[in-house]
Amino acid sequence: MSQTPPISGIADPDRAAPELSYPNLSPQLLARVTQLWSAAGADFDHHWRAGVRSLPGFRAVPRAETPKDSTDVDLVFLFDQCILWVRALHEAATAGRVHEIPGLSPAQWHGRAALSARLTEQLAALRLLALADLPMPAMQIARSISEDVDMALMLLIRRKLAQRFADCRTVEDASDFWRRHIAGGRAFRSISEKLYAVGIDHTADTDYAKWRRSVLMTLGAAAHSNALHTRLPTRQQSDVLLNGDSLQFATFRIHEFCAFAQLLEPTLTETLELAGRAATSDAPHSPHQTLAALAAPLNRILISQIQSLEAPEPQSRQRADWYR
Repeated sequence: MSQTPPISGIADPDRAAPELSYPNLSPQLLARVTQLWSAAGADFDHHWRAGVRSLPGFRAVPRAETPKDSTDVDLVFLFDQCILWVRALHEAATAGRVHEIPGLSPAQWHGRAALSARLTEQLAALRLLALADLPMPAMQIARSISEDVDMALMLLIRRKLAQRFADCRTVEDASDFWRRHIAGGRAFRSISEKLYAVGIDHTADTDYAKWRRSVLMTLGAAAHSNALHTRLPTRQQSDVLLNGDSLQFATFRIHEFCAFAQLLEPTLTETLELAGRAATSDAPHSPHQTLAALAAPLNRILISQIQSLEAPEPQSRQRADWYR
């Protein structure tokens, strides 16, 4: 696989195999993911082109001249599947709202559609910034992604709150909603309490909560101008990414979003299947409706590939020595 050219050197990149966009991708990871898709009866190549290759500003992972290993490329590959899942979730949520699919309230469908649209844009922007070696704005977006994941989970477990969100009509309404219910870790505390009820302890004194706080502190520092950042990063020939921390955290949080949503709402996959069927009955050959039908099986795929992610470390890895 390392002998194949990157997608930018192919005559017809729109028809190229997805793996050509990830030079030096781990063959083991590719084989595992392909197997998961095949077991779900889903066409990975087709959906990857519809949900990832079609992203605004899409670019292949640059080929490192002397790669140490496949870690960075593997991370982008897993991150891109998170983008695909969020886009599929958006299309299913849109169909669920239009067709008033039971299982979620109209306000919950509305909230999932709105937040998944926002997450899609944020993930696409984070991807561009990461591959362009622009770590500071990437960190700012990663923090926003994490907050939106918390908000999406909150709207899933609190229907009245979802209705309040749907009722926001002005910027002032939205700001007030965010300040009252989401900001300052309010959403995460509510989610932790609900997860504790189903047997997952993410309370403040756990290793996970401490790791999460440390990462968010690092990401939060990037959101405020200060005099600490005086040097620009310098790319090494062996590097693919200098700012893998942002991608790592965002990838981990989207996988959490998928897993926690199903724990908090056990019938969610079946509900998304109904939404996908409703969407495909409207326009069976539309790329948007095709993605809507993918949401439910991709739920299972994303959960199954969590073990391919590295376990979160107690503190955020500081790959770039300029961030001190």
